[in-house]
Formats: sequence, C-alpha cells, structure tokens
Amino acid sequence: MPQVFDRVAVDTWLRDEIVQKFPRGGLGDIKLGSQLIVNPGETCVFVRGGESMGTFTPGRYTLTTENIPFLTDLFERGLFGGKNVFTADVYFVKTTDMTMRWGTANPIIVEHPQRSPGASAMRGNGTYVIKVKEPWRFLNAVNGFRDSIRLTEIKTRLDPMLGVMIQDKLSELAVAKNLGPAQLQSFTKDLNELLIGLLQEEFDAIGMVLVDFNIVMGLHPNSLKVVTDMGYGTSYVQKQQADAFLAAAENPAGGNLGEIGFGAMGMAAMQNLQNQQPQPQQQVQQPQQTAPAAAGTPDVMTPGQAAAILQVSEEDVVEAIKAGDLKARKIGNAYRISKTNLDEFLAG
Repeated sequence: MPQVFDRVAVDTWLRDEIVQKFPRGGLGDIKLGSQLIVNPGETCVFVRGGESMGTFTPGRYTLTTENIPFLTDLFERGLFGGKNVFTADVYFVKTTDMTMRWGTANPIIVEHPQRSPGASAMRGNGTYVIKVKEPWRFLNAVNGFRDSIRLTEIKTRLDPMLGVMIQDKLSELAVAKNLGPAQLQSFTKDLNELLIGLLQEEFDAIGMVLVDFNIVMGLHPNSLKVVTDMGYGTSYVQKQQADAFLAAAENPAGGNLGEIGFGAMGMAAMQNLQNQQPQPQQQVQQPQQTAPAAAGTPDVMTPGQAAAILQVSEEDVVEAIKAGDLKARKIGNAYRISKTNLDEFLAG
C-alpha cells in the first residue's frame, strides 16, 4: 500500500545525481496541505499519467487546491487517491552547472575539400559545461522517469553526440572560412566560441544549455595516413587528377583546369607519374627542326623548359603562346605546354 507523505523534498543528493524521484522505489500518496520544498539549484516536476501537471522553481509551497491549480483540476476530475490525498510522480531535477570532461576516442574527420588533402584527422580533449534549462523536455529526452539518473548516464549519451556535432560543425567552418589543418589548430579559442553558438540548437532539443566549451583540438599525429586510408587525397585520386590534366593539355578544346580540381597535390602526382612512365622511343631519323625535342622531352613542361629545348629565351616562348602560335594551358598566372603541342609548333 502506498505511503502517505506530508512533506515533499529531497534531503540528500548523490554526488553525481541529476534526477531524483520522490518517493524512491514506488508510488506515494501526498496529503493535501503538504509542504513542498524545492531547494536552490533544483526544479520540481509533478507528473501524472505521463503528463506534466506542474513545475516548481526553488521555494516553499503548501499543496492545496487554493494555490496549486493542477490540484483543483485533479479534485474536479475525481482523481484523488482518497480523502485529502492525491497520487502523483514527483521528479526533482538539478539545474546547476555541470562540468563534463571530454576527449576523442577516435579521430574526428574534418573535411576541407578546398584545401589539400581534402580532410584532416583531429583529436581533442578538455571540458564542457552544461545545465538543464527545461526540466520537462530534459526528462523526456533522456528517459528520466526513473528513481535516479546519474551524470555518467548523461555523459554516455552526450559524448558521442558531441563528437558527431563537433565533426559536422568543424567541417562547416573549415569550408566557410577556408581553413586547413594549420588553421584548425591555431584558432582553437575562436572555434570554441563559435561552436557554443552552433551547438546550442542541438542542446535546446534535449532541454539543456551549453554554458561553456573548452576543447583543445590538435592534428592527429597520423592525420595524413588516417584520411588517406579513408579515401581522402589517395594516390588513386591524384592519378585521376593527373590523367585529367594531361588530357586537358593534349586537347585544345578541353575544359579548364579549375573544373577538374587540379591543385598542388595533383601537380605533384602528375610529376611523379611522369618520372615513373617510360618515354616513347623516337624515330631514328627526325626532321632537323624537331631534334631539340627528341628523347627526354617531358609530356608537360613550363615555358622555361620549352625554351631550353628550343634554345630560345623564355620570353620568346611566352610571346609565341600569347600570339597563338604555340598552344598552351594557363593555370593561374602560369603556362603549361604539352609535348604534342610543342611538336606541332616545331613542325609549323
């Protein structure tokens, strides 16, 4: 048979307890006229039939139909457990700041497609401070309708969610602000302040406030290997870029290099491929005017390299390009000339 109470309050909290049901261990009938005591740093929620009947902030209350509206409703609906007694589940929720330690169990992958190699593996550790803002929403979000909820349970729920949110938000920031690996490390304080605002919407959904965020992010020592293994900046991708570049250089009507995403990583990959690929054998007899462009001519070259082959000045090569006599591709402020186009130029 449920016990009848004339005082509703939490006398002691466990050190890491955040929710406590009154009474523990089952139902309790509460007398009309009982004293409800809500201490500083607490909020009290009365629940009946899965619905919130009323929320009380810190203070002392006398539970009567004269000053507690929901008791009048219960009385009118005939939901009292007996004369001058009503039944309800009472949950006390701590609303003080709670400091949580956090660290990455696995690397956080931050994507920055505009900065080579396309992503970075980051690791971080530090603390974040949270508190309950909307007790009823919080109880529903964490399934808090139990005798006791400990802080470790909340941390177990929040830490993975925080990792995913940090990864998503850091990637958004990296793209929006054109940040690469070095900048992601050097702007930790600024990122913390930005992330508080960006992450707050996620905490609102579970009835909490992200009060402070102090996570130090650093580049994982094996960042390049981690992201390469995940498909970022791999030799396969670089080879695709290099092949696309060579095709564009060989085809005067081809697309521009910006569209094929050619960058520093692609240039390096292309040069490596050139060094690894055997050069085609030249015919024994070559026209005299093409002799300088025989064995050893790279498939793609700078104006300076072309000038050395032609035995003229680099300025002469650039003038020939501008005049339209020598076909070349312009990358930013630099020209690149394919071997085929140089042979055509020599052949007249």
